Amino acid sequence: SDRNLIDFRFPVQMVIRPNQNFRGYAGRVASGQIRQGEEVVVLPSGKSSLIKAIEHPDQSREQATAGESVVITLEDELDISRGDMLVRRHNLPHLEKNFDAMLCWLSETPLDPQITYLLKHTTRTVRVQIEAVQYQIDVNQLTRIQAGNLRLNEIGRVSLQTAMPLAFDAYRSNHLTGSFILIDPISNHTVAAGMIRGPSRRIEELSSERSAQAYTSPNVTRSFNPLTRPDWEARNGHHAAVIWFTGLSGAGKSTLAIRLAQALFLRNCQVVTLDGDNLRHGLCGDLGFSARDRSENIRRTGEVAKLFYEQGNIVICTLISPFRQDREFVRSLIPKPGFVEIFARCDLEICRQRDPKGLYKKAESGEIPEFTGISSPYEEPLNPELILDSGQENPETLIQASLAYLEVQGILSQKA
Repeated sequence: SDRNLIDFRFPVQMVIRPNQNFRGYAGRVASGQIRQGEEVVVLPSGKSSLIKAIEHPDQSREQATAGESVVITLEDELDISRGDMLVRRHNLPHLEKNFDAMLCWLSETPLDPQITYLLKHTTRTVRVQIEAVQYQIDVNQLTRIQAGNLRLNEIGRVSLQTAMPLAFDAYRSNHLTGSFILIDPISNHTVAAGMIRGPSRRIEELSSERSAQAYTSPNVTRSFNPLTRPDWEARNGHHAAVIWFTGLSGAGKSTLAIRLAQALFLRNCQVVTLDGDNLRHGLCGDLGFSARDRSENIRRTGEVAKLFYEQGNIVICTLISPFRQDREFVRSLIPKPGFVEIFARCDLEICRQRDPKGLYKKAESGEIPEFTGISSPYEEPLNPELILDSGQENPETLIQASLAYLEVQGILSQKA
């Protein structure tokens, strides 16, 4: 049946906020059903809450079922936007950037693996790269044939990689959350329709899974340190924090981080700096710049930052960190108000003009693939603790603003 009444999936189509006292999430229940008072999880953030109310066009009801258009309100105010999905905690879809699909090509222009297409899935639209055409289906013989691309009306199995994680099900179990279309970003024409088979599986991932099993072994236990973070903070004279600078290449993150570290050093603070470029010469030297590798780069940096944080340090991290979900993962490691996300806001054109390492020029000539801002997306923070207009203000003014924020939050003591 096309109608799935088991797996609750609610893609958010629109956030409704007519006033400060109401925040509702409008959309159509793609599958399953939900009742007032039940717990839901928001993807991709992973935050959870309870259903406060379910508003139908005519009246409030206790339940919403597949196919119904409703407005859902939650008990908690969460950061939810169009394209997010509400699901049950113990009935989750896949949340992946890499997946396989059967694709029917609808355009007279053949599939081009070099083009970054737009993928529209439920209410979410993301950039996607077709990594490989695994095979084509001979519709007359119903056999597989080897192919490098797909032409008009041809069907084949492909491997795709999206710029951001996608919450999906296999098409065979859920037609609505298992289907998508591809759009040409220049003409805005639909070029293909797809049915998701499931997450991609690669032979090289097996070694990674074995490594994961090794470091999560039940035979490995955490060592106990009698010196706690409050002990270190009392001795240091300030609270611990992780200050996370994010922004485009050339936005001035490293310059601001160095100056902030110097200012904190002069105030006798215990400071550690973790620069993304330096980390890629050692700890993260085995990683590339695919979406998957970028996420792993942030995960490793976040875990290292947490270790320094637990010993009372102010940890200053400078990484482009283009994806919100990765930054939110690091935020989840650090108790409030210890994580401070600082967005170094700077127009792309100014970053291009600065280009201290000549990277934009190389990216635009095709020498650097998947370069943030040119051939790979950057997701601006929605609610950073601090926004520094690094393209407009001078660095000293921005450092003073940063220090003032740290004082107001109680991380630093007020300067006499």
